[in-house]
Amino acid sequence: MAVIDGNVMAINPSEETKMQMFIWNNIFFSLGFDVRDHYKDFGGDVAAYVAPTNDLNGVRTYNVVDVEGLYTLGTVVVDYRGYRVTAQSIIPGILERDQEQSVIYGSIDFGKTVVSHPRYLELLERTSRPLKILRHRVLNDRDEEVELCSSVECKGIIGNDGRHYILDLLRTFPPDLNFLPVPGEELPEECTRAGFPHAHRHKLCCLRQELVDAFVEHRYLLFMKLAALQLMQQKASQLDTPSSLENGGPSSMESKPENPPRPEAGSEEEGSSASGLAKVKELAETIAADDGTADPRSREVIRNACKAVGSISSTAFDIRFNPDIFSPGRWRAGHTGALRTGASLGGVRFPESCQDEVRDQKQLLKDAAAFLLSCQIPGLVKDCTEHAVLPMDGATLAEVMRQRGINMRYLGKVLELVLRSPARQQLDHVYKIGIGELITRSAKHIFKTYLQGVELSGLSAAISHFLNCFLSSYPNPVAHLPADELVSKKRSKRRKNRPPGASDNTAWAVMTPQELWRNICQEAKNYFDFSLECETVDQAVETYGLQKITLLREISLKTGIQVLLKEYSFDSRHKPTFTEEDVLNIFPVVKHVNPKASDAFHFFQSGQAKVQQGV
Repeated sequence: MAVIDGNVMAINPSEETKMQMFIWNNIFFSLGFDVRDHYKDFGGDVAAYVAPTNDLNGVRTYNVVDVEGLYTLGTVVVDYRGYRVTAQSIIPGILERDQEQSVIYGSIDFGKTVVSHPRYLELLERTSRPLKILRHRVLNDRDEEVELCSSVECKGIIGNDGRHYILDLLRTFPPDLNFLPVPGEELPEECTRAGFPHAHRHKLCCLRQELVDAFVEHRYLLFMKLAALQLMQQKASQLDTPSSLENGGPSSMESKPENPPRPEAGSEEEGSSASGLAKVKELAETIAADDGTADPRSREVIRNACKAVGSISSTAFDIRFNPDIFSPGRWRAGHTGALRTGASLGGVRFPESCQDEVRDQKQLLKDAAAFLLSCQIPGLVKDCTEHAVLPMDGATLAEVMRQRGINMRYLGKVLELVLRSPARQQLDHVYKIGIGELITRSAKHIFKTYLQGVELSGLSAAISHFLNCFLSSYPNPVAHLPADELVSKKRSKRRKNRPPGASDNTAWAVMTPQELWRNICQEAKNYFDFSLECETVDQAVETYGLQKITLLREISLKTGIQVLLKEYSFDSRHKPTFTEEDVLNIFPVVKHVNPKASDAFHFFQSGQAKVQQGV
């Protein structure tokens, strides 16, 4: 809060305001703006605003894996007064040397120069299986092959305390191709039928870890069913034509790999029995042990099943993702080396020898994008229909979606599926909650930009005016500008530059309810791909059966607004609902990692399971 309010001296005060960085109590603070055009090809300031959240998710994930010897930075993301501030702990000794000298693993220029380190490879290899990250090779600017076990943006720095730190984990998870159009690449039918790919406002859209885990589990079940089916076919053919098999004749199982079934169609294979699945599991464990006891035909069964589901191993089920595939790079004409090798993709280039691996990884990402639309979203709607989940408000709906790996940008698709559902009446409460969440999230996006042009002295007036335009039935609310004597006439250069990018500090006062709701409908269409059929708050309440007090609660929770507890007259057409005195405060909205003792948590979960089983 002190950083945004201008009460902390920057460590680079001569720089432009949005490029300034701060240190307070040994904590490093930076603003969520695209400084030095780092994110120019990723979406500019929009990408710079999203990157800290992706980085925080990466930190949370590596903390859960908890590999001894690998350290992350303490990271907190704070949204306050329309700005995003990232607060991080400082690597010991980092301020005493240049970044180019410090980074011994990864890339500082999005894949142009890439370095690796054997100790980092060893540490990150331990995280690759739980995080489903593929160890892969990329080319640097000298066309040398460099081996990585993370995205190229991930940087490794050894601090003065001798610890191995990793930072910039914004691309820990694979990209979401539904929101990342790539020239020359076509998505599966499930995606194109839903209107994807959809160009998003930034190129840092990633799949959630929950979706990656659900996709891998789905593929494992498919792997078991395919292998069991082939074993049953092999057994049947042995009974029918034993002499043919003894002489090495072809069987139906061996012709299977020529046209492997589509993974999504594998869920229809219901004929495999429990005993068949058990046999497959035993067979897979035997082959993985590589003790030579498995016969060649059984090995062929496992090999065919691995190939069908996209496993990186031909002897065991093992699906991992290359986070650098479809890495948003610099697609400008004349970029040296961007198309020098056949397997290059934008800013990250791959060796020619990895073309087959890159092709398989591209297909795996497309299948994951289709899986989200064809399985996870319909599964969520089905669970709501059967009351397996009961969202009570916007926060619980968001939590339910995230538990299934569905990003909030798919909220419009969820609502469209609810509308088309045969059980539409049973899902009426979910639809109302979803529409309310979509409206308040769209309003929050507008509110963020709106607040950036507000002086501290006019904060209450600006917030009350926004709430009147958003929720009040009063047709022409008038903003009350702060008195001239409250606005300092002698501003220092630092204060004159603040707020960043705001040339007119009273621009917010001309907003009207019609303009705000027009922008909300446009934002809902652009961000969520959903068309709202309303032009005012009263139309929204009447059309979708919403309550204004609910919208007030949701927008306050999302933006940190604190209002006076009283009965508000939202429907009065003679006076505005909110005044300056009704806005008490605005709090920072904080995202952080909850420190957790992993061993104690696992013991606790195990104990809970035992108690539920009655042991």
